[in-house]
Amino acid sequence: MNEAAPGSVTVLVADPDLAQQQRVSACLRPRFRVITANTLAETSQMIMQNRPGVLLIETDMPDGDGKSFIKQLREQPALRQMKICCVTHRSGVRDKVAGFQAGADDYVVKPINEKMFLWRVVLLTRLR
Repeated sequence: MNEAAPGSVTVLVADPDLAQQQRVSACLRPRFRVITANTLAETSQMIMQNRPGVLLIETDMPDGDGKSFIKQLREQPALRQMKICCVTHRSGVRDKVAGFQAGADDYVVKPINEKMFLWRVVLLTRLR
């Protein structure tokens, strides 16, 4: 799904939960171009086709581990500038540390507060 906010940063929302995708997309759409993916395979394809500035990824994807996927992305020089945020129900300290160790720039625990979440994504884009 492509929702255009002309001239804005592209944000890829990778989450198998369609309701979560819709919540996050609606929250971000006024400021960003939002695209979505349901699996890691789709996420990889969308990254190659669209080169998003920000990836918001659920760590528990149906076809693999989001943290391992983040590590793979960080190994690719062309993708190192992309900002990555884990958005997940996993709230333990070990989970958060593992997300950051994998290469995430931020970690947000669901359910999200839309207003705070928007500003966290805005901040990620400023860190470029």
